[in-house]
Amino acid sequence: MKRTLILFILGIFFVVALASGPLGSIIPGGGFFQSPVAHIQLPAETVFKLPLIFTDYSVTNTSISLWIAIFLLIFVSFLGTRKLKDIPGRLQNFLEIIVEFFLNLVESVSGSKIGRKFLPLVMTIFLCVITSNWLGILPGVGTIGLVETAEVLCEHKSHHLHHSDDHGDDHHNSSKCTDDVIKEIGDEKLTPFKGSGFLKIIVPGTKDEETKALSTVIGDSNTGRLLPIIRGASTDLNTSLAIGIVAMIFVQIWGFQALGIKGYGSKFISFKSPIMFFVGLLELIAEIARVISFTFRLFGNMFAGEVLLVAMAFLIPLIGIIPFMGLELFVGLIQAFIFAMLTLVFGVSAIADHNEH
Repeated sequence: MKRTLILFILGIFFVVALASGPLGSIIPGGGFFQSPVAHIQLPAETVFKLPLIFTDYSVTNTSISLWIAIFLLIFVSFLGTRKLKDIPGRLQNFLEIIVEFFLNLVESVSGSKIGRKFLPLVMTIFLCVITSNWLGILPGVGTIGLVETAEVLCEHKSHHLHHSDDHGDDHHNSSKCTDDVIKEIGDEKLTPFKGSGFLKIIVPGTKDEETKALSTVIGDSNTGRLLPIIRGASTDLNTSLAIGIVAMIFVQIWGFQALGIKGYGSKFISFKSPIMFFVGLLELIAEIARVISFTFRLFGNMFAGEVLLVAMAFLIPLIGIIPFMGLELFVGLIQAFIFAMLTLVFGVSAIADHNEH
C-alpha cells in the first residue's frame, strides 16, 4: 500500500513537471514553468579582472570554483588536524580513513613502501578533482550570476570591432550598435530578465521569455545574457589540462630520481639499434598523448554531464534533474579516482627499470 502511494505521488509530480515544461506548452495552460535554455559555451566566462603590473588578470568563473574547492579542502584539513587525539573524533577518523585507504592503495600498486612517495600527489589530485566535480552539481552553480545587458554587450563588441580605428568619427561611433556590430555578433541570443541594479534574475513563466535575436533587442535595458559567477571547474579545458600537466611533470621527476638522467633518458633516446630508437620516439609521443588523454577524459565527461543537467532541467522542470544529479555524483567520483589511479600507474611505470626484461 505504501509503495503504491509513493509511486502514485511520484507519478503526479512527474506529470506536473512534464506539463510545466516546454513539452507541456502544446496543451492549453501548459508550459507555465517554461524557462529558456541556459547559455552553454566551452570557454570559461570572465567575471572580473585584477590589475597587474603589465596587464590585467582575468578571473573566470571556473577559477573561482576551483579556488572554493581548494579553500574548502584546506579548511576541512585544518579542522580535522588542529587537535589530534589518540582516540579520534568523527572528522579526524574520516580523514584518517581516506589517508589509510590511499596509503594502502599506493603500496599495493607499487609493490613496496616506495609507493609512499606517490601518496601526496595522488591523494591531492583525487580530493581536488572530486571536490570541484561535486561543487559543480550544487544548485545555483551555472545558474546564478550577473546579467550583461544588450547595451553593455553591444558596447563591448563595438569597442573590439573599432579598436584598430584611430579616426575621430569611428571612435565616436564605437559605442553605438551599428549594423556592422550586429553582423559581427551574428546570431547572438539574449534572454529577457527583470530586476534592477546588481540583482537581475531570469524570470520564468512569461510569454516574453522566447529567445530574441540581438538585432531586435538593441536598446532594451531588460534584455541580456546571464554570466554565471560560479561554474564547474572541470568543465573548463584549461583546468583539466593544468592538472594533467602537473601530474606528468611529477611522473618525469620520479623517473629521473629513481633511474637517473641516463637510465630514464634511455627510455626515450636510445642508439643501441634502429628499432630501439624508433621505440624511444613512440615512448616520447606516448608521454605527450597521456597529457591529452588526461585532459579530454575529465573535461569531456564533466562538460557532457553539465549539458545533460541543463537539458533535463529545461525539459522536465523541478524533478527532471534529480535522478541525473545522483548519476553525476557517481561520475564525478569515478573520474577523480581514474585520474588519481592513472597518475599512480604512470609513476610506478616511470621508476621501473626498463632494462629488466
